[in-house]
Amino acid sequence: MKWTIQYKMVALFSIIVFIGFSAMLIISYRMTEENMYRTIHEDMVDVKTKLDIAVNQYFLINRKRMSSNSLAVEKQALAKEIGSVVDGSVVIYKPDGQSFDYTEESRASSFNASPELAAAAKHEIAYVTYLDREQAIASLAFPLESNHTTIGILRYQRDYSELYQRNLRFQNTLEGFAVVLFIFIFAASVMISRKITRPIRELTQLSTKVSQGNLNVDIQIHAKDEIGELAGTFTAMINRIREQIDVIERERDEVTQIQARSKTFFDNVTHELKTPLTTILGYAQILKDNGFTDKVFFDKGLDYVIKESQRLNGMVVDILDMSVASTTNQTYRMKQVDLSGLVQEACEDMKVKASKYNIVIHYEVEDRMLLHGDREKLKQAFLNVMDNSIKYGHVNSIISVEAYRQHNLNIVIVRDKGNGVKEELLQRVFEPFYRGSGMAKEERGSAGLGLSIVKSTVEYHGGTIVMSSRINEGTEVTISFPGGEYEQV
Repeated sequence: MKWTIQYKMVALFSIIVFIGFSAMLIISYRMTEENMYRTIHEDMVDVKTKLDIAVNQYFLINRKRMSSNSLAVEKQALAKEIGSVVDGSVVIYKPDGQSFDYTEESRASSFNASPELAAAAKHEIAYVTYLDREQAIASLAFPLESNHTTIGILRYQRDYSELYQRNLRFQNTLEGFAVVLFIFIFAASVMISRKITRPIRELTQLSTKVSQGNLNVDIQIHAKDEIGELAGTFTAMINRIREQIDVIERERDEVTQIQARSKTFFDNVTHELKTPLTTILGYAQILKDNGFTDKVFFDKGLDYVIKESQRLNGMVVDILDMSVASTTNQTYRMKQVDLSGLVQEACEDMKVKASKYNIVIHYEVEDRMLLHGDREKLKQAFLNVMDNSIKYGHVNSIISVEAYRQHNLNIVIVRDKGNGVKEELLQRVFEPFYRGSGMAKEERGSAGLGLSIVKSTVEYHGGTIVMSSRINEGTEVTISFPGGEYEQV
């Protein structure tokens, strides 16, 4: 059997109580026994004095000389008279301790061969207490002397059975009370120990569940003691483990997403670089084989090689820009920037490209908007957003740009009129190389890195970028920066 804390507490407490009660009973036995023997001793001393007086008075009253002969004659009368005086049984014996009425039966008597008679025969005063089951008899014997000569032995016996039985009843009552009290204390100790150890058992069960991986345990222990503190510490430990597991799971998911994005990035880079290289290699091989025999095809091939080389160069530049934007140690030349003038300048720069597709850029910019940042990188971000709007906007449409302050924010909104972007694709447009199917016109295609670079730049400046879109209506890009103070005029 497993010795639990409850069993140990009950066993230890029971042993202590048992030892205590046993000691109490032993002490009470000894005290009652000593009291009984003290009472008998005091009675024997007092009776001895009374017997001496009674014997002398008997012979004086009867005007007889005290001698061995007179004692032998008056033994029965003397024993009867003084026995009534001292309330007990009196027997007169010869100086050697033998009865005057000597027979074999008297020799066989248990009291006749007693040690007090033997002591009295040696001229000593002695008494003995005889205990037999529920009977107690005190027997006193002393020599009777006349003229310094022992003429006989007087033996006095008194029954103390009532006192002895009273002591036995008291001891039995005390034993019964001790047994009942011990049972009560034992039962109470079992209940108390069970109540004390119940939180420990609960914690043990809960810790077993936790060790099996179940962290969704509810600890309902509110004791204001060490066990309560242990339960609180255990709860805090479980919560801490949950937090760490949540962190590990989030990091695991983030690593998985990063790995997936890295693979997508690698696949897209490979695809995007392979396409122009294939075109360049194909035309170069044909031109090498045909030489200058076909002037028209030769010029067309060179145009394709130049065009694809320029596109390849642009993609490499975009990849380098994105790599720089994603590093934490890239250099930003931070200073106060006139955001109002910067937005207007970007709009004017993009009007030339927009005019190729008969797209008009209309802007409304609030004056004196200030921002602490890198002017060149911010301008490149606005150019990329507007370039994206030109690529995916309808021909003969309008791109509207608004810049204003709202509360403590500088807000720039770029709207175009185009096919729009599906809701499920909006969160992915900021991923490197991502281009939804059918989003870009073929002649305006790019590597798909612009919005990713824009997002990195905006977030470095403490801002946010959000894209919303409606199919066949257009797309809206909202960029928000923490605002500076208005310029003092």
